[in-house]
Amino acid sequence: MRKLWNANKNKVNFWISLVTFVLILGLTYIKFKFGLSFTTADLTLITSTLGSFIIFIGNVLNNKILVEAGRNIDSVEFGEKITETTQAVFGVQAELSKLKKTLDQKNIQRTTIDKKK
Repeated sequence: MRKLWNANKNKVNFWISLVTFVLILGLTYIKFKFGLSFTTADLTLITSTLGSFIIFIGNVLNNKILVEAGRNIDSVEFGEKITETTQAVFGVQAELSKLKKTLDQKNIQRTTIDKKK
């Protein structure tokens, strides 16, 4: 891990990827744990706030890499990509839930038929 950290800590794309991963993971957890739903405006506000916070930390630490990563995260394009990706993750989860319900119903039907025999 230390080697990975040392090789990537000064790369803007590393920080953007890390923030993207944590943000999508966090939003997915919040959605399913607490049953919250997010609009495009909510996701834009979250990414903008996160980008601004990273810029602030970068300025406090005098770290140009963090400032640049924060600016990229705070951009409209990044917010749109996060929204698209998060919506895709939620869509896949919804499809998996439907499939699970269908399989559960078929198993119940099979059990009922087997008991009648």
